[in-house]
Amino acid sequence: MLSQTLEQKRSKYAFEQISSIKGKNYEKDFSSLVSKIGTLVLTNGLGNTLSFLFAKGKDHHLKMVYILSNWLLNESEFSKEKIKLNKDDIRRNIKEIMDNLVIKVSTEEYIFYTEESLRLINWLRRFSDAMLEKGD
Repeated sequence: MLSQTLEQKRSKYAFEQISSIKGKNYEKDFSSLVSKIGTLVLTNGLGNTLSFLFAKGKDHHLKMVYILSNWLLNESEFSKEKIKLNKDDIRRNIKEIMDNLVIKVSTEEYIFYTEESLRLINWLRRFSDAMLEKGD
């Protein structure tokens, strides 16, 4: 069996996540959010972006929190310990997500999570552009 590179794993995960959004009632809103999320992370930082998404709290915002945090905490090769995230009610995991990605991490880890988020967002944007209906 061939082993996959981290970039291949990222793209596979992004493809699966975008595929799961196709046909959902928030598809256009998610597509619009994906096109802006990288700029939000670069401008405001990962912590503020996650807080913003939680505060907005609509389906597409919470789906983005799930996609990013699940990749960083569970799916990637560098996740320390797996954290069971409630896919259907991500709000229940706000403390675990913020503690493990923002509050209780070193500066180096925070920078790493931010950079890794941006790498994943690039794949999400590519697949969103190709597969999802465009939002406003």
